[in-house]
Amino acid sequence: MSRRHASLVLLPILAVVLVPLAAAAAPGDKGPWELVRDDHGIVVHRRSVAGSNLHEFRGVALVEAPMASVLAVLRDSDHRKEWMKEAAANARIEQLGPYSEIFYSRTSAPWPVADRDVVNRAVTIFDTAAHQARVEINSTTHPGWPPQKGVVRMPFMRGHWYLWPEHGGAFTRVEYQVHADPGGMLPGWIVNLVSRRIPHDTLAAMQEQVKRRHYPEFEKQVAALPEYQAVLGASVPLSRTSAP
Repeated sequence: MSRRHASLVLLPILAVVLVPLAAAAAPGDKGPWELVRDDHGIVVHRRSVAGSNLHEFRGVALVEAPMASVLAVLRDSDHRKEWMKEAAANARIEQLGPYSEIFYSRTSAPWPVADRDVVNRAVTIFDTAAHQARVEINSTTHPGWPPQKGVVRMPFMRGHWYLWPEHGGAFTRVEYQVHADPGGMLPGWIVNLVSRRIPHDTLAAMQEQVKRRHYPEFEKQVAALPEYQAVLGASVPLSRTSAP
């Protein structure tokens, strides 16, 4: 296991819930980031994606908790609905190893829009060279979870959670980004309108969840990892809250 990309052995891979109308399309040439919202300490940007009328959105916020606490909240599937309100179902399908899993995620949508679901593969990594912990998520397929009647299977999804320790490790800068094709017949302007609030609402809810739930045993285990300590040693002053 390289020190630069040391995967987090003690952390089951995060089952991140995807809001069904999150924006963008398959990978392509992308335009520059454009600021669309900056309030309550949460900054949201968007950018165009070639070949699609859907924007890609990104949210960045400072969470008043150590990185281990944020990882614990992301790990806790039992209480995910407390802060991801659109979550309708979430299940681990297959554990591929200590660093990767396949999971199923379904999100509710208001009538008459059908629910969306997706099968994802997620990998959790501590990258000591980049001074961050990250969770990379990509859509995939699994024979045990075919498309379901009455639910639109998302044809494409890719996203991540990036975490950087700040202010000596007492705070965590969090970046939440998702590109997705929600599938079905949804006008692009509706998708973009709804997606403007998704990163902001998700990060604001996380800021509250770290105060509501505590995981001292898990946090202690994570904090003891050499990879965690290496990333923590590169924490930056409190003032930096924008994405690199």
